[in-house]
Amino acid sequence: MEATPTLQLLLSPSRFLMIQLRQIASILIVTAFAAAQTSSPAPTISAAGIVNAASLSRTASATLAPGSIATIFGENLAATTALAESLPWSTALGGVSVTFAGMPAAILYISPRQVNVQVPWSVLEFGQTTRMAPVVVTRSGMASVAMDVTIARSSPAIFTASGMGTGPAVAMNASDGTSAQPTRAGARPARAGSVIAIYATGQGPVSPTLPTGRPTLDVNRRNTILPEVLIGGRTAQVLYAGLAPNVPGINQINVFVPAGLAAGDAVPLQIRSGGVTSTDRVTIAIDSAMEPATPLPSATAASVWNYLSGQNYRQNFPLVEGKRQLYSGIPPHNNLLTVQLSPNAEDAVNRKAGVFPPGAFITKDLHGPDQNLMLSYVMLKIPGFDPANNDWFYSTRRPDGSFGASGAVAGCIGCHARSKANDYAFLANVIPNPAPNAPAIRQFLANSNFRTAWRLWPGTTENQASAAPHGATVSTWINELAYNAIQNRAGRMPDGAMIVKENFMPDRSLAALTVMYKSRGFDPANNDWYWLQQTADGTAAAEGRVAGCTNCHNAVATNDLLYTGSIARLPEPRSAAVWPYLQAEDYQKKWKLMPGTTAQMPGSAPHGALITTYVNDIALNAINNKRGTIPPGGMVIKENYMADRTLAAVTLMYKVEGFNPDSNDWYWMQRTASGTVPAEGRVAGCITCHSGNSGNDFLFQSQLK
Repeated sequence: MEATPTLQLLLSPSRFLMIQLRQIASILIVTAFAAAQTSSPAPTISAAGIVNAASLSRTASATLAPGSIATIFGENLAATTALAESLPWSTALGGVSVTFAGMPAAILYISPRQVNVQVPWSVLEFGQTTRMAPVVVTRSGMASVAMDVTIARSSPAIFTASGMGTGPAVAMNASDGTSAQPTRAGARPARAGSVIAIYATGQGPVSPTLPTGRPTLDVNRRNTILPEVLIGGRTAQVLYAGLAPNVPGINQINVFVPAGLAAGDAVPLQIRSGGVTSTDRVTIAIDSAMEPATPLPSATAASVWNYLSGQNYRQNFPLVEGKRQLYSGIPPHNNLLTVQLSPNAEDAVNRKAGVFPPGAFITKDLHGPDQNLMLSYVMLKIPGFDPANNDWFYSTRRPDGSFGASGAVAGCIGCHARSKANDYAFLANVIPNPAPNAPAIRQFLANSNFRTAWRLWPGTTENQASAAPHGATVSTWINELAYNAIQNRAGRMPDGAMIVKENFMPDRSLAALTVMYKSRGFDPANNDWYWLQQTADGTAAAEGRVAGCTNCHNAVATNDLLYTGSIARLPEPRSAAVWPYLQAEDYQKKWKLMPGTTAQMPGSAPHGALITTYVNDIALNAINNKRGTIPPGGMVIKENYMADRTLAAVTLMYKVEGFNPDSNDWYWMQRTASGTVPAEGRVAGCITCHSGNSGNDFLFQSQLK
């Protein structure tokens, strides 16, 4: 039997992969383990019997990756045959459970001689690249002898139609959902310049992370290790590498088929990732003919969204530089956002082309606190559609497929016209950075409309109280490059970052404008900052390498010469790095109390008679805006006091992506008042207690939804 994929299965492949894994299991039972089952009920793992479910490689050097699908062969592994029929997959099925280094695996399939599981995402410690993990199968309370298996960050293998790890790959032509195999019903060779989707497992960590056994739904989870794909020995451009929708542990890699390949029915297909290359005995069929170009859509909502769906934009197009998936937006898009560019739009941004080319588009997906999709937006440049507004076509689409406002939408145009100089775009800077001189900076600021198009420095307000030399009150505006660097704790501002501080007198009249502008190569000795002091009438009082500015700001050289807020790189999840970071942050003065709490409020065991809870701005923003989860970098510090108000200990929750996906990536630290650290890392007691509120991202004191 050979599975025949369809377009529907390509877009929602769970049924196909279930069939594929069931097929693999049946073939292996017949061909690999024909001996009669013994009568002993104790489960036994066969020698070299823990393998990647796609490759089935039983070599001594074979490895598994976190999150991958593994096949375990043996005897008496289960009393019956069963397949997980619901998602997420459970850690127990038919009385069978499996652990890797004591961590529960999610179970897909069980039978007396074969079990298919998802390897726990958390099996590698943070920063580990490899380890030996003892695997134990437990059946009805009876445990097997542990069998060691090597775990590596990445160990890719491609699923095959035969289920044996060799021969025709499970790879689909994205344009019509046919298999990329010799011509027959439901199959045809892949054309040069077309996109194919390759299904594999073992590609390693993803972002955002997720617990073992849980599928990825509306949010694409991309691999943190970008693979190289070889077709006939030639490198193919990777558009997307991450988890396939709806199926735990299955990787989907979308690539362009290179031009100039020799046509053939059995062209080798390989994945290379983390120093591991999959076998050259997996193949696809190649047609040397070119894929026809897709014409631009007409200016209707249905045509535009059909065009975007055909392009599979959520997987195949890049995120805006400096933005991760599900970042916190601001009004009117104050949800969790994912913003992507078409390749020609990204090219225009990289080249600083001034305007976006015809056919360029920018998409924005809005997600709720539960990460479910709420609404999708698009800006698509259609030649001749609306010349007065740079030919942008705007449209919204709801998750049920119905359309909202579309066309020359007045509300969209009115808002985006504030960034007209940047071709109506806010996030993707397509205009060249200005030269470091006063006339160029003044013109840039006038075009940028910074007071409405830029953001205030996070945690500040307009006309915030200030001191000399910056007036009685100040408003501090930053462009998107600077904002992204702050949000991502980049360590230093990137080239093109700009900070504008409006300095006001006590009567709120403007006294002056000061500008910090990062211009590559301008002044390496002072982190390449250009300075401009401009009076209210527009006269440049001082500019360039202003000694007064650099002498003052060098006092905060470790924060890239910035006084407001912190841009310091987030520390590694270990106490020796975390505690000095917290001291440098001066969290007791600069951080806010957890919303809804007070200093030294009544506490309870295990946190002392009195507690004070601080949060950094990353966590505070998520709490105040009901983001559903704390994003990476969020920190919660709880000072634990005795009844006489003496400090007993400090406990910390710190969100580090990839640290422990099965417990929402929290790193925990307990530090006594004397400076000892009795526990840190994946602290079982902390996890066990806080998992009682896992629906609120393990937090007790403030609600995230």
